[in-house]
Amino acid sequence: MTKRLFVSVWALTVLLTVYFASTVVAADEGSVIISYQDNFKAFANSDFIKRLTALPEWEPFFEAFTKTCDKAIDKELSRQNLQQRLPEPVVDDLRNFLESGISTKIGIETVFQHLEAIVFKLQADFDDDDIDENLQDITDLLQGRKKDLDLEFDGLLGFIIDVNPRSYFSFLKYFREKTDYQFLRNEPGGDFILKFDFEFHDRDIEFCCAGIKLNTGRYAVLFSDDDQIIQYCKAFKSGRYAEIDTTLPQKELVLEETCFLFLNRQLKLANLNSNETEFFGKIKQVKAILHDVNSVTQLEIIAAIRTVDDAQALGSLLRGLLAFVQFNVAENSPKRELLQAVQIETAGTEVSVTVKLDHPELWKLIAKGLQQVTEKIKNRE
Repeated sequence: MTKRLFVSVWALTVLLTVYFASTVVAADEGSVIISYQDNFKAFANSDFIKRLTALPEWEPFFEAFTKTCDKAIDKELSRQNLQQRLPEPVVDDLRNFLESGISTKIGIETVFQHLEAIVFKLQADFDDDDIDENLQDITDLLQGRKKDLDLEFDGLLGFIIDVNPRSYFSFLKYFREKTDYQFLRNEPGGDFILKFDFEFHDRDIEFCCAGIKLNTGRYAVLFSDDDQIIQYCKAFKSGRYAEIDTTLPQKELVLEETCFLFLNRQLKLANLNSNETEFFGKIKQVKAILHDVNSVTQLEIIAAIRTVDDAQALGSLLRGLLAFVQFNVAENSPKRELLQAVQIETAGTEVSVTVKLDHPELWKLIAKGLQQVTEKIKNRE
């Protein structure tokens, strides 16, 4: 039953991906700027999640949050709104699905049962002048000047699941074979690669979707462009992603050097460059890891800096800021103990900040935050 529901949820996700895909345009291969891996199912058994769900404030928050999401989804995906964007047969199926008793709570619980991991890699052409226009587009969007946003990037969005992705083929009935889509690979009962190429609201939508079988009844569903999809399939079969460990309760976000070079470049183009902003050009990588160490969840932020001197300067700056914050907290305050639990270390060209997420004061703050959010949600109803 749960797998059938997951297939339905996934089909809805694919359709909504197309629904919002008109804001994204693929580009040529470039440098990796951001990568992310989320061991989704394993992290559900982490110390942090166990502590969170054990709080008395969690259940009222979860109930209020999911009910609000149900109302928002029903409003956003109303028949009237959908009819403005999608063909009538698609609208009928989406509305029938939404009215079949599905809820945000059931959807979340089902996804946690079957989604093992998320792998994401974002690339951009650092030498492409258009990327400067992208920053202006983002700025305009944030300032409310325009509704449409075109970002030129490519990369990978992958999901590792325990459901055969061929079960999702039902959504293909909304597209014309060999016109809107075609199979680049279709092994009988095995791996497949689908290429989509169609117009949607006067926009050209082009992307590839692949489904490949991994070991022990696991599958990978990959989204990329036709220039890279085959390489990513090979990477999950026998390359760098073939040995990916999804059993550890861990989430990892990495911002690569190109990300900070890009930020530094944009500041120069905007004539905002100074000694402070120049620091972006000194960062080689920033990695944030949320994982369990000795059965306790901790957050680690590790920055790789170009030189030892710059790393020492950053470490000193962070320790000074932490000391300043502690100085402004009452000496007998529990919050001071919480701040003292923050560890800042410098080793060679690396600076790390570590926080163990087991301090009683931290969980008091989380419980208070959940309670406040729950009250705000209820007051809006």
